[in-house]
Amino acid sequence: MSYLVDMEGQVALVTGAGQGIGASIARKLTEAGAQVVINDVCDEEKIADTLQECEKVGKRPLYYQCDISDEAQVKKMFEVVSKKYGRLDVLVNNAGIVADWDKSYAVNTKAMYFCCEAAKDHLEKVKGRIVILTSASVFSGGTGYPQYNVTKAGCYALVLFLARNYAKLGIRVNGIAPAVIMSKMLITRFGSEEAIYEHYKDIMPLGKIGYPEDIANITLFLACELSNYMTGEVLIADGGRMHIG
Repeated sequence: MSYLVDMEGQVALVTGAGQGIGASIARKLTEAGAQVVINDVCDEEKIADTLQECEKVGKRPLYYQCDISDEAQVKKMFEVVSKKYGRLDVLVNNAGIVADWDKSYAVNTKAMYFCCEAAKDHLEKVKGRIVILTSASVFSGGTGYPQYNVTKAGCYALVLFLARNYAKLGIRVNGIAPAVIMSKMLITRFGSEEAIYEHYKDIMPLGKIGYPEDIANITLFLACELSNYMTGEVLIADGGRMHIG
């Protein structure tokens, strides 16, 4: 695929990238020419498909396994990446979970900050970019998991805080707030992709559900020079539901 964007020579780290949205983001950045570092908590063999998919379109990603809710492990990860590649251009904070309150806060909010702070000095050298994944439920209220909505709201606040405080370093910080995105978990819940489509076709103004690649495309935009005059923005990707639904 031909891109307006050429990220050849750049290094991007994506958290929670073993599957789903994170895996799609890793593939998209790889396809654009970046050397990608995939972070997740699972063993490498469990993300073999993701690594292979990335390798089909570009450089094989480095996999770094660690728990990003542990600040010491996070610092070590960025030290390893810096030593291996000599630079870091993009951090995509994608990791997120639905768990109890403490674990949700640890992974969905605190870990995001740990990663940004650990990446800051490296990103400053190249006037780098940070993309933080929050959720459209932050704006709509959402249903079902208050701990998820509240901790993802913390991500929205973090975008604003870091954008202001990192601007003087030349680091841009933006966010993405996805609504319902196709996933294995969603298919399990509804039974099939067709059932999901039928459920959401009249709910979403665009008449369809989002896919991981839709979020990956937005991430690529925020991670490259096409968005050079943007910082502190959170782009809502919800098929138009919030504002015109």
